[in-house]
Amino acid sequence: MAGGKLPAGDFGENAAWWLIMILAMNFNSAMKRLAMGKSWIPKRMKAMRFALINIPGRSVEHSRDFIIPLVKDHPAVDLLTWARSRIMALSPLG
Repeated sequence: MAGGKLPAGDFGENAAWWLIMILAMNFNSAMKRLAMGKSWIPKRMKAMRFALINIPGRSVEHSRDFIIPLVKDHPAVDLLTWARSRIMALSPLG
């Protein structure tokens, strides 16, 4: 996750950037293990970005709800639905 090059010359800025980078890496690892399944554990962030994050869609607010309509019959819709159900199962309110 671009950890080899620090963004600034100031120690405090670099420390904050490093902390955010480590948190993002840990969150990514946890989501792959807890929500995506065993086949996603060895995959890199680039694979996740192309398979899940770069899905064409738009965000819509309607009646205080946040809705993201996706492209019809996209291959990632089933994976997103399955991952969402796994995430909801982790919730203490679920």
